[in-house]
Amino acid sequence: MKYFLLITIGLFYFILNSNAQDTSYARKVLNELCSPKYAGRGYVEHGDKKAAAYIQNQFKSIGLKKVEGTYQQKFTFPVNTFPGKVIVKYNGQLLVAGRDYIINAGCKSYRYKGSINFSSIDNLKDSSFYDRIGYNQKMAVIDTFNTKYFGEAVLTNKKYLTDFKKELIVKLTNDKMTWTSAYEQDNKCIITLKSNVFDRNKPAEFDIEIESEFYGGYSEQGQLYGTYTSQNVLGMLEGTENRDSFIVFTAHYDHLGMMGSTAMFPGANDNASGIAMLLNLAKYFKAHPQKYNLLFIAFSGEETGLIGSQFYVKHPIIPLEKIHFLINIDLMGNGAEGVMAVNGATFKEQFNLLTKINTKNNYLPTVKARGRAQNSDHFYFSEAGVPCFFFYLMGPYPYYHDIDDKASAVPFTNFSNAFLLFRDFIIGLQP
Repeated sequence: MKYFLLITIGLFYFILNSNAQDTSYARKVLNELCSPKYAGRGYVEHGDKKAAAYIQNQFKSIGLKKVEGTYQQKFTFPVNTFPGKVIVKYNGQLLVAGRDYIINAGCKSYRYKGSINFSSIDNLKDSSFYDRIGYNQKMAVIDTFNTKYFGEAVLTNKKYLTDFKKELIVKLTNDKMTWTSAYEQDNKCIITLKSNVFDRNKPAEFDIEIESEFYGGYSEQGQLYGTYTSQNVLGMLEGTENRDSFIVFTAHYDHLGMMGSTAMFPGANDNASGIAMLLNLAKYFKAHPQKYNLLFIAFSGEETGLIGSQFYVKHPIIPLEKIHFLINIDLMGNGAEGVMAVNGATFKEQFNLLTKINTKNNYLPTVKARGRAQNSDHFYFSEAGVPCFFFYLMGPYPYYHDIDDKASAVPFTNFSNAFLLFRDFIIGLQP
């Protein structure tokens, strides 16, 4: 009897776990993709290719099949990278990349050693200031951190950068060191420096050395072209009944990569957490086949301008007209305040189903809707007429596009309940 009871309890927990997401697996995926060997999943040290290989292996291990004979869809695009030196010294002190400063993502290779003039916003608003420094001054430090200039600083700086052909601008700020990605190179170097690092009462001596590598160029007709090859990763599960229709899950796996050899941007919440959710859904639906075919796509190039998803929409492996519904997943790190459904205000019938499921089961505190937004990989599908939602979780999380968006910082609050909501929603979409 005791033996039978143990078997029954074990079977109960097996069934329970097979119907819910595997948080330990999600954490394992997060830790893996944010580890140094992936170099921030950008385009330095082939971080994107290493991440794509890992995701492809997970697809194969779960049991997802190739899509039209392949797990990868390759594409080429332009991108600026920093595989070498990114060194900034101020008055002899070596500053910490990503912590004390960031450089503009489109920065060209640049070398400078010498003094730089200091300019406040008040200076820039004073027309006589322009006459005093002249058009030949090639460098300047601009103080933009004071909040009293809010509303004027952006336009004033834009005028300054446009009117004066500067090759180097150092901007002081109190804001977080938030980086981005660039598909072109700029004609100047812009360094955003923490204002508390800079002493306004002393001469400013800088020693700057930046090495960039641009994968691209311009044709004789002035058209931008790219030479970096990246890849989307695809896998599918066949449906049990309606095999001519697909429900598609998407999430981008790329992030910002490296700014030099020391500053890595791990991209845990954005968007290793989304890949963790996508893989969990794949595991569940492999064990629980659905009526419709399920297609899973991990996109590259999102941070550089939704490039991977745009390429798929232009070159679909599975025709767009066969997509019954698409769910794009991003920012799954903290759902303490619920979930946002971008396009929820557009596809009202599907949004009503989502809210009905959440109300019945009390999965998340709130389910909110937004309209059209060009803020993730759902966008080009939506523009092409594919019904879709972009889900992101809402909750306090202070790290975004910075060096502190690490796996250890992600709480995964309500990750399990978000999984259950997405699971039930997908099941409900299949008549």
